[in-house]
Amino acid sequence: MSNLQKKAEVGVTPISLLDCRGSFSELTNKEKHYAHHLSQACNYRGFGDAKIVPKVGPEVLEKLIAVSPKKEVLTPIFERTQKPMFSINEKDQSLGFPYQNVSSYYSPDITKEDIDVSEKFMKEQNMLPLTSRLWKVDQKHLEYRFASIEKKDKFTHQYKGYTLDFVYGEFSEHSQRVNKHLKNAIPYASNETQQKMLEAYIEHFKTGDIDTFHKSQRLWVKDKNPNVEFNLGFIETYRDYVGVRADAEGWVAINIKSQNFISIDVLGFGGSGVPLGINIPNIPFNDEGFKNLNLQNSLLARFPKEDIPYLVEEDTKVIKKHFIKAYQIQVGYHELLGHGSGILLKEEDEKKNFDENLINPLTNKKVESWYKKGESYDNVFGSFASSMEECRAEAVGLYLSALEDGKYNKIFGVEDEDMEDTIYSNWLILLRGSVLGMMYYFPKDKMWKQAHCRARFVILHELMKVGVVEVIMNTEENDFIVKLNRDLIKTKGYQCMSEILLKMGIYKATANVELAKKWFDENSIVNEKMTKIRQIVIDKKKPRKVMLQLNTFEKDDQIIIKDYEENDEGMIKSFVERFPDLYN
Repeated sequence: MSNLQKKAEVGVTPISLLDCRGSFSELTNKEKHYAHHLSQACNYRGFGDAKIVPKVGPEVLEKLIAVSPKKEVLTPIFERTQKPMFSINEKDQSLGFPYQNVSSYYSPDITKEDIDVSEKFMKEQNMLPLTSRLWKVDQKHLEYRFASIEKKDKFTHQYKGYTLDFVYGEFSEHSQRVNKHLKNAIPYASNETQQKMLEAYIEHFKTGDIDTFHKSQRLWVKDKNPNVEFNLGFIETYRDYVGVRADAEGWVAINIKSQNFISIDVLGFGGSGVPLGINIPNIPFNDEGFKNLNLQNSLLARFPKEDIPYLVEEDTKVIKKHFIKAYQIQVGYHELLGHGSGILLKEEDEKKNFDENLINPLTNKKVESWYKKGESYDNVFGSFASSMEECRAEAVGLYLSALEDGKYNKIFGVEDEDMEDTIYSNWLILLRGSVLGMMYYFPKDKMWKQAHCRARFVILHELMKVGVVEVIMNTEENDFIVKLNRDLIKTKGYQCMSEILLKMGIYKATANVELAKKWFDENSIVNEKMTKIRQIVIDKKKPRKVMLQLNTFEKDDQIIIKDYEENDEGMIKSFVERFPDLYN
């Protein structure tokens, strides 16, 4: 990057070539757009999966590249990416199933039949495709591309008329860089568990063996309450609409020891978005359990500083006063007891992990379905597995926050005099968010593009049916109000959450995907009234906040933390200084 004084004139609008050492006084709308793009770590939004399209034409970027000191490197990259970057055809507008929209987990020409056959094979082999991409070589010839440093000789299977190749060495250069830093971290491990965890990570990225990744996660769970928390790997499957392949992510955080529950401040989070809470590993280990983490500074960054639309003034005041505690209890219950609870009934090698006389409380009959060898919740429930699991976790949060008059909220520091308002705020924050989340529903396709938003809408739909909450339209002012009946939370609301938690828990435990999908689809329908409200949300939508992250630097044998101004300039500066090799 060169200084601001260097400019490429495009018509009458200068495009500044930014340098973090220069002035940002001439920052343009185009550069602000770039800041948002950086925050997503992708050209598709981390929340909602819609495409981010440059506001300038390709000719502008061509002129920008022409004056760049890295012209020789950037020109072939731009030539290769220009067409997909600017494409706004219907297929390219969103992530989705690869045969309908865009997905980098699969080759563009892959079909539903190809995916179905490949997944059935993986189930039968008791293998997980978590770290792979699926590519079509030719008709009925597929290639699993696994991430690893080692580029092993491929091995091939014949299955149902298909040739299936297993190829290792995908993202080899990236994995080598990761392992370089992991090896450098070993001397700084605080204990033997951390050292073994790092060694397991290194072996995983070297060979691509999923078992060594699972080993690293078991060790991570055993590393209790360290000063520094970190995790990395292929973790979440939200952006794979088939629901079996994961994004690579990594994060480092500082443990806040003063809390009564595990709360951390994020130092750096590499991924498509910074969550409020984490409960991992996603692969259940009955012998080790999970870690439940509250991301404190991520929560504080979301504190509403302005008025909160679509609420009456009194509710806005209550939420602002109790926002932090309300969110803490929801995240705590959601992550630990939502995602972290519930058994899966399984059969492997003709042995079941449950009594054959076990009664299904929904039917009052013996259990009739369960998971077979090679099956997991994700690969059985597929495309809506994430949504239903998020719905279950959110419902657990609402249910437990109101349990026994909020008795257990005291764990999170909620005082008796604040209890009723905190419970009310928790429920209202989620239900208002459920309405706003409809912007990620696409009426034309009748498809939800965000798992959490669909999950919350199902809860909203169920609570609307029993009269606990209503959405009141004001057609004259093109507006609406979300109104929660405070008096019904602990009666009808609590009972409603109890009933849907029983359904989801049993459906998940017994692998009953047919009934689960029927119920979930019915409650995901956005009717005519709610479609109109969705349009109001879109029409009045404010720019989405971006998460600005700090950087750390070593100076005189000390670690210096550098923060940035909360604006677009700060966002760009943070990236330029975080990745100097890319920008210098």
